[in-house]
Amino acid sequence: MKALTITFAMLQESGHLNPTFKLSKALAARGHDVRYLGIADMRAPIEARGFAVDPLFPQLFPAGFLATEATLGTLARRRAITSRYRALLARLQAESPFSAAHTPSLLVVDVTQVHFALWARRAGIPFMHVNTSLPQTRDPGVPPLRSDSPYASSPLGRVKPALEWERFLAKRRLSARAADVGGMCPPYELARRAAPSFGVPSSAVDDETVYMPQLRSVPELVLCPQAFDFPRARSPERHYVESIDLTRSEPDFAWGGLSADKPLVYCAFGGQRYRSGDVQTLFRRLIEVFRGRPQWQLLLAVGQHLGPDELDPLPNVAVVERAPQLAVLRRARMMITHGGLGSVKECIMNGVPMLGVPLDVDQPGNVARVVHHGLGLRADVRNTSVRSLRGQIDRLLGDTSFATRAKEMQARFEEDEAGHRGADFVEQIARDGLRS
Repeated sequence: MKALTITFAMLQESGHLNPTFKLSKALAARGHDVRYLGIADMRAPIEARGFAVDPLFPQLFPAGFLATEATLGTLARRRAITSRYRALLARLQAESPFSAAHTPSLLVVDVTQVHFALWARRAGIPFMHVNTSLPQTRDPGVPPLRSDSPYASSPLGRVKPALEWERFLAKRRLSARAADVGGMCPPYELARRAAPSFGVPSSAVDDETVYMPQLRSVPELVLCPQAFDFPRARSPERHYVESIDLTRSEPDFAWGGLSADKPLVYCAFGGQRYRSGDVQTLFRRLIEVFRGRPQWQLLLAVGQHLGPDELDPLPNVAVVERAPQLAVLRRARMMITHGGLGSVKECIMNGVPMLGVPLDVDQPGNVARVVHHGLGLRADVRNTSVRSLRGQIDRLLGDTSFATRAKEMQARFEEDEAGHRGADFVEQIARDGLRS
C-alpha cells in the first residue's frame, strides 16, 4: 500500500515506549514513515531505535523537565501536573502539535494520552488506541487492573469484581473532588471535563476505566498476547497483538562474577521508582535469604532504588544498577519482579517462573494473572519476611510444575509474537479511514 506517515503519541516513559518498538519496526519495514511525538528528555532513546521525533510543545516540556519534576514534593508535583495538563489541553484546543510537513496519516494514541485522541477527532485525523498494559475499561467479570483479586468464573465469583469496580470508581470520584479543592485536579478528571470543548459528546467518552477516559468505538491494540489475560467479554474493537522486541540491543555485562554451576535468581524492579523504602527493605531481606543458601546465586539489579554500594556484598550475590535483562533471563531459573508487564512478558518468552512483588499501578493485576496461570507466586513487599521469601524461592526452584507451565505459556506467546497482526491492523485502519 502507499507509504503513510504513522505517528505514535505515547506516555513519555520507557515502559510505554518500549512495547511499541516491535510494531514500529514492522511498519517501518513496510516502507511507512514511522515517527513519535516526544519531549526533549525522551528524544535520545527514541532516536536510538531509529525513529524520528516530532517535538511536543517544547515550551511546556523543556529539556530536563522530567528530572526537575522528580525533585518536587508530592503536593507540589501534583499541582505542577495539574497546571501542565491544563496548559497542554489549552494548546491542543488552539493549535496542532504537528507541523504541516509531518501531519500524520494515522495517529496511534496511548490509551493514557486521551487528549491526543480528543484533538485528532476534532481535527479529522484518523486515529486508534494502543494499550501497553492490559485492558483498562470496565468488564463485569474482571477486577480493575490495579486489583490483585483472582479471577472467578462462577456467578457468585463475578459479584466481587463488580463490587470492586464500584468501590474503585467511587473512591476516584471523591479523590478527584478533594484534589480539585487543593488545586491538584487529576488529569483523568481534566480530560473528562475537556471532551465537550473538543466537540466530543460525553456519550462518546468511557470514564469507567482504570487510568484515563477512553473514547468509545475506537480500535484498540493491546500489546500483549491474549493468552495471559483473564477471560473477558469480547470487544470487536480490541485486538491483542505482538509487542516483545527480542532483537533490542543491550549493554555489555561482566558475566565472570556469575557461576555456571549455581541456579541463577534474577531480581529487578523496573526503571521507575515506586515505594522505594519498602523495596530497599526487600532487597536487604533477599540478601539475607541468599546468605543462608550458598548453593544459589542472586543477580540483583537495584535501579534507582539504591546505589549498588549501599548493600553488603556476598560471594553468591552480585549487585548492579542495571542488567541486560533479555540475556540474563536466558540463563535465569526464576525472576523476582515487581510485575511490570514488560518484565512479565519477557519472563514468559524465556519460560522463566516468577515471584511477583507488586508495588503500584497495574502490577497487582499482572501478578494476579501470573498466579492464575500457575507461572509463579505472589509476595507482599511490606510484609514478606526472610523466612517466607526463602520458602517461596525454595518452592519455585524445586517444583518443576512452575517451569512446565511457563514453557507452555511461552509456546503460546511465541506463536502470537511470530506474526505481524499489529502492523496489519494499523495498515487496515489507516487504509479504510475508520476513525476521524
